[in-house]
Amino acid sequence: MNSETIFFVGLGVLIVTTMLGRTVKERGMKTLSHEQLGFVMASFSKMRMVGMYVLLGIVGLYLSLGYLGKLDDLESMGISPTFGYFLLLILYILINQGLGIAKLRKMELPAAYLRSVYIGAALQLLGLVALIIGMMSYMD
Repeated sequence: MNSETIFFVGLGVLIVTTMLGRTVKERGMKTLSHEQLGFVMASFSKMRMVGMYVLLGIVGLYLSLGYLGKLDDLESMGISPTFGYFLLLILYILINQGLGIAKLRKMELPAAYLRSVYIGAALQLLGLVALIIGMMSYMD
């Protein structure tokens, strides 16, 4: 299997596991009462807004560097801007999930819901690992 195929397989696994993880988390939400659901949603509103700004900052930085022609400068210094971009996105996802799970643990929520969150997060992390393997294969 060539490196490009491995990359696209990793990307495909990421997409599928993200969708499955999201589905598991959504099903877990059905175990919450309306009050608990409202509490969870309200508790994460600020985190979602901050996360959106961080994500926009990462994408904006990459696009700005490309527009200004600085990506080639980074390449000439031996820094792969594409690898750095994906690394920042992966770190964003890992930190976001870690903070979210830590916050949920502090709330008194049903074990079934927390279990669905853990399973969903594990599926999404499995997809990230597949993407990282695909990227490493592609960039070699």
